[in-house]
Amino acid sequence: MPVSLPPPKRAEASAAAPARIGAVVGFMAFVELTSGFFQGFVPPLLPSIAGLHGVSAGDIALVVSLQLLAAAVCVPVLTKLGDMYGHRRMLRIALSVVVLGSLLVALAPSYELVLFGRVLTGPLSAWLPLEIAITRDKVQGDAGRRAIGLLVGCLTGGVALGSLMAGPAEDLLGGVRPALLVLTVLAVLAFGCAVFLIPETSARAAQRIDGVGFAGLAVALLLLQYGLSQTSRLGWGSSTVLGCLLGGLVVLAAWAWWELRTEQPAVDLRVIGHRSMWPVQLAAMLFAIALFGSQSPNSTFLATRSGEAGYGFGLDTTGIALLTLPSQIASVIGASLHSRLAARIGLHRTIATGAALLAVGYGALCLAHGSEAAFGITVTLVGLGVGLMSGGFPSLVAERAPAGQTGIAAGIYNTVRTLAGGIAGGLFAVVLSNVLLANSPLPSVEAYRLVWLTCALSGLVAAGLVLLARRRTTD
Repeated sequence: MPVSLPPPKRAEASAAAPARIGAVVGFMAFVELTSGFFQGFVPPLLPSIAGLHGVSAGDIALVVSLQLLAAAVCVPVLTKLGDMYGHRRMLRIALSVVVLGSLLVALAPSYELVLFGRVLTGPLSAWLPLEIAITRDKVQGDAGRRAIGLLVGCLTGGVALGSLMAGPAEDLLGGVRPALLVLTVLAVLAFGCAVFLIPETSARAAQRIDGVGFAGLAVALLLLQYGLSQTSRLGWGSSTVLGCLLGGLVVLAAWAWWELRTEQPAVDLRVIGHRSMWPVQLAAMLFAIALFGSQSPNSTFLATRSGEAGYGFGLDTTGIALLTLPSQIASVIGASLHSRLAARIGLHRTIATGAALLAVGYGALCLAHGSEAAFGITVTLVGLGVGLMSGGFPSLVAERAPAGQTGIAAGIYNTVRTLAGGIAGGLFAVVLSNVLLANSPLPSVEAYRLVWLTCALSGLVAAGLVLLARRRTTD
């Protein structure tokens, strides 16, 4: 007579896998919480970092933009290597480099070393696409979308928590240096999760690394960023500035020519240029302009004393964090609810709604920035839009990725996003360094209005592009 397993044990066995997957997603959620904490913790501290190293409001924007440009280079490298050799393995490498970079930022004796440390934290942006690949390897369908939504929600929640804790950490620990060491401690804990608690993926893609493509992208971005950073000191007519900018554009054109002709490019421009994909990728770049490019300008605006410049509120690190906290909370809510809203109106319309909210918020900020209440209300509207877009874009990319290439697909999305954010940060730094008050080194209020107007227009165009992508996908 055949013997079968008792029903209770079958139930236990069937429940074990989901329980294990839930735990894995939970550990990755902690890693993303740490990532968000990094991103939220630094902007309120930018005025303190500027004061510590004696740099201007325009120069301190490089702390954000250089990290983003470094991410634009290293994210496709790490995600493609993840598709080839394992996403957890690359996640470990990315975490270890960020640990070193965060330690250097905290202890650097000069501003130049601070910037180098921020470059080393570039792999921070690779954490999410690598985790999306791990998630899709373990769980599919609606459960996969919810898991990705949880990761993005923890990312945005970490941004809110980091923004809130920056000021108290600086006050409690006695300065900006020990406060920055908090990031190193968290990165070490996240590294422990990747080493001991997160499993490896099983799917592998037989690919090779496009060394020429990655090197060309890095050289082009460095030339462009260095040229932009020198405009406030040397002027637009300087041979150094013009040489770097023109050289960067030439290298970028040669890089695009190479990428279109190699079989396995560093950044697949053919995928980006597909009729159903280029509107989404361009919308992601415009989203990044508003998301990353405005971080430093918003912080320096809030820290400026009204008696000195005619604008601003003279807030310290804690004050900046508290005023922007509702925006961060709204972002968490938007990211957490994006999947439910997408189930009702569709993923494309959800993302477009977020872009429209972002546009309205920044448009209102151009007019209503004279009081703390007005500033807080407008950026809260922006935060809700950011949450819907932050949650929707990764889900859309992951669902459309071919088998075995989820990592590189998510990496391309992150690359174009961080690339646009880094360039926008550099351009906004130029605006703040050159549109100044009369007889003062401080930026004028018109400089900040120009930044916010650019962000509003970016959100408006992004909404139209996402709806265009939906129509083309439907057709």
